Amino acid sequence: MSKIPTSKPMSTPTAQIHLSRRKLLLSASAAGLAAISTPVFSQTTSARPLKKFKVQDMPNRWNGYELLFLAQQEGLFKQHGIELELVQLPIDQYTIAVQSGVTDFALSADYIYFANIRGKNLPLIEVASTNPIIDPAGAGDGLFVLKDSPIKQAADLKGKKIAVRSVAFSAAWFTIDYLRRAGIAKDEVQLLTIPDLQLEQVLQTGAVDAVFAYGPIDGQLRKKGSYRQLFQISDLAGRRIQRGGSITREAFIKESPDVVRAYVAATADAIAIANKNPKSVIDLGVKLGRIDPAVGPYLYTKTDSGDYSALQWPEQGLVKEEDVAFWLDIAQRQALVPQAALKASDLYTNAYNPYAKG
Repeated sequence: MSKIPTSKPMSTPTAQIHLSRRKLLLSASAAGLAAISTPVFSQTTSARPLKKFKVQDMPNRWNGYELLFLAQQEGLFKQHGIELELVQLPIDQYTIAVQSGVTDFALSADYIYFANIRGKNLPLIEVASTNPIIDPAGAGDGLFVLKDSPIKQAADLKGKKIAVRSVAFSAAWFTIDYLRRAGIAKDEVQLLTIPDLQLEQVLQTGAVDAVFAYGPIDGQLRKKGSYRQLFQISDLAGRRIQRGGSITREAFIKESPDVVRAYVAATADAIAIANKNPKSVIDLGVKLGRIDPAVGPYLYTKTDSGDYSALQWPEQGLVKEEDVAFWLDIAQRQALVPQAALKASDLYTNAYNPYAKG
C-alpha cells in the first residue's frame, strides 16, 4: 500500500474565526461585497423593494441547498418580500462567513457540527430544518471501500487509514461513532483530511482503506458499482431523523427579524412543493446544471429505479427537539461539547416559523 502524509487537520470553528476574520472582512471591504457576490436574479420592479439576504455558495453545490433553489425557482422568496444573493466562498469559510456577517444564513448545517460550533460559544442558532430527512430506505452519505476490499464491517477498520473531508467536520464524527459501536477507539484508526475531489483517487491507489463521501461524491461512487458502502448515516439512528438545516447569527435575527421570518416561510412553502413531488427537485438540480443527470437518482436512492418515496423534507421546516438531542448526545460522547454545557433547545428556534404552535 502506498503511503501519503497525514494532512493537517482543519482548525476548530473558533480558531477559524480568529485566523480568517481579518482576511475575509478585509477582502469584502477592499473589493466590495458585490465583488464576491452573485445575485441569482436581478431585482424586479415591485411595490416595495425586496430585502436581500446572502447565502454562501460553492460550485455546483446542491445537496442541502435543494429548497433554496426550489424557492427561488418558484418565486417564493419574492412573494415573501426578499431576494436571494449568492456569495461565492470556499467551504472553509462556512462558519466565519455567517458569523462575521458576510453571509446571513449558512445552509446544510449538520446538528452534530452545529453543536460543536455552539460549544465554542459562537452566537448562532438554527431557524429551520432544511436538509432532507435521513431515511434508512434511501441513500445517504457514508463510508465507502473498494468492492473487493477485505474490509466487511467496522471491526475490520482497526489500524486502517480513513479519508474524510476534514478531521474537524461531521464526516469524522459520524465515522468515529460508527467505529465506537464496534468497540474501536478513535486512536485505533488514522483519519486523514482529503479534499472531496481526491477521495476516489486515494481510495483507488490504496493510499487509504476507506473514504467518507458526501453528496454528490457518494452518488458517483454508488453509480459506478465498483465500491461498497460500509455504512450510511441513517445507520447511526436506525430511523427517520432530521439531520440539520439553516443557521444564522443571533445578531441578524435582532437586526432583521422580518427577513428571517420571510426566509423560513418561503422555505416552508418550498417543502410543501418538494414533498408532493420529490422527483421535481432532482429535475430542477439537473436543469440548473448542479446535478449530473446520470448521477441524480443515486444521490437520494440506492438504485436508479426512480422510486423517490423515501425522499422527504421536514414538514414545514419545523425542528424536532428529539432529533437535535440525538446528535447532541453523539457530540457530547466525543467531547465535542462538554457534558451538560448545552441542551438541545439551545441549538434551534421555531419562533420564526409561521407554522409553529405556541
